[in-house]
Amino acid sequence: MNEKRSLETLNNKQLQKHLNFAASSLYKKLLKLDLTSLQLSDYNQRYLRSKISKLESTLSLYSKLLFLSLKNSQFSLKTSVLVDYGGGSGVMSLLAAELGVGTVIYNDIYDVSCKDIEILSNALGLKPDHIVCGDVDDLVSYLQEKSISINVIVSYDVLEHIYDVDSHFKKLGLLSGSVFRIVYASGANIENPFYVRSVTKQQIKAEYETRKKIWGHKERDSLLAFFEIRKQIISAYAPDLNPETVDYLARCTRGLIQADIEKCIEEFRSKGNITYRIDHPTNTCDPYTGNWCEHLMDLEQLKGMVRNSGFSAQIITGRYPAGGSFLLRLVKLLLNVILQIMGRRGMFVAPYYVLLAESDQQGAIQSVD
Repeated sequence: MNEKRSLETLNNKQLQKHLNFAASSLYKKLLKLDLTSLQLSDYNQRYLRSKISKLESTLSLYSKLLFLSLKNSQFSLKTSVLVDYGGGSGVMSLLAAELGVGTVIYNDIYDVSCKDIEILSNALGLKPDHIVCGDVDDLVSYLQEKSISINVIVSYDVLEHIYDVDSHFKKLGLLSGSVFRIVYASGANIENPFYVRSVTKQQIKAEYETRKKIWGHKERDSLLAFFEIRKQIISAYAPDLNPETVDYLARCTRGLIQADIEKCIEEFRSKGNITYRIDHPTNTCDPYTGNWCEHLMDLEQLKGMVRNSGFSAQIITGRYPAGGSFLLRLVKLLLNVILQIMGRRGMFVAPYYVLLAESDQQGAIQSVD
């Protein structure tokens, strides 16, 4: 990228042009990459292969999110500071680096992914400026300790796995020295009935069925049925409880981590019942990590939580990314036209939703395009 141009504030048309170029360049680099020659974990080899198998769609999607993150910005690309939250495979960070974003911060809670992004980025010559391993607490602490003011924090398919969403945004609100934009996109679209029908089956399976370990399994995730894990936690914490009560409490504490399950046991002992209620009948999470199985959230309630944490906020429809057969491209084009016309009302056919928030209360961006 031209150094002089990267120091200037780009208009939206110029930004889109640079994104297209960066995506094309990264596309070629990733296709040439020999994953078997890198010492990546089995998990990220599997994860990256899935991304590369639909690379055009992946980069199209990430380009849209980066465009939302950087459009109408008062900062140039070279002076922008971007956090890729829950970065996983690192493709978003790599695209941001290829684009010429001045400071790219990769963050993920899984230490294996944090090690793998170093290997991958070195192989491609697109190393993030910072790698922060941990959750939102670790990220906020790191930014404060290093006196780093961010401009944007972006993620895809991370929001629906965060255990305590309300607490998450309150902690981001602690970054009072930064004027920054949040762009969180999630495929867990509760307003899309086709998606909900599919994902509820997945949630029920995670709740009641023990899964087999396959190649590339993420070691951080439990394989035992979540219902059985909760029964084990309850029995270990309160061995005096009879099996019927253990079963009852395991059903009532669906969607809670171990520490909160134990609080419910104490409440049950003192009051004879628990006040906690799951927000959706099939939602469930790993009781050890709090990792939700595609958390279905009421989008208006989500927006309210974000605003209560001191941010402006809005929810907009995502667009179908490029890629696929000729027929599939035509279908995506038609759906995107419908989404463009209907706006927020078109969420029932949207492939994902986007939470847009800003810390300076100036309001979020109006459109995905």
